[in-house]
Amino acid sequence: MPDPVDEELPFRIAFDADSGTVVLWVTVEQRRGKTIRRVEVPSLEALTVAVAEHERESRMHRLLAEGLVQAAVDHLGADPVRLYAAAAQLQDPASTIPLGAMLSGAAVSA
Repeated sequence: MPDPVDEELPFRIAFDADSGTVVLWVTVEQRRGKTIRRVEVPSLEALTVAVAEHERESRMHRLLAEGLVQAAVDHLGADPVRLYAAAAQLQDPASTIPLGAMLSGAAVSA
């Protein structure tokens, strides 16, 4: 996975070992200043959904998706190839494969 560009990004991703969750802090600019929102991503499945949402968007969203994938690999033991494949399947309205099965590589009948 490419290294993030050395620039100030409006988000930060970390792992909370106590709760076992990936934590995302997003800076949102508003009329009267900045607000930082904290979002906990409680599972690999939820993280994959977030990757699918951000992967095909703007450059900033793609950087966020890449950061989430790296967090899943580093802290949740995810296989990045399976995660990207599962995120792509979420884009397919005809897909009926359970997300957990896609992420684990379990054989499923479609």
